[in-house]
Amino acid sequence: MAKIVTKKRRKLSFNGIAFVMFSVALISWLFTSLLVNTVNTSLTMKIQTMNEELAQLQAANQTLTYEIQSLENKDRIFEVAQAADLDQLTDNIISVGD
Repeated sequence: MAKIVTKKRRKLSFNGIAFVMFSVALISWLFTSLLVNTVNTSLTMKIQTMNEELAQLQAANQTLTYEIQSLENKDRIFEVAQAADLDQLTDNIISVGD
């Protein structure tokens, strides 16, 4: 007749449960730490790109401001009027701008 083998059931002790919980917490912390650093780096790069774009737009805006100021100059208006053989009535010239 065959020998009956009984398996001994292993019970988890408090130390085993604590070790498993600590391991899960450590792995979770490492994962979130890496994820947060990746997102932070990505956002920093986007901020830098936006700042560079902002600087370019401000430079373009400044250039356009200078161009507008030169175009609204009364002397230039008089020159254009003379080139078109128009009469210059100083009272009728109005400069619209800043």
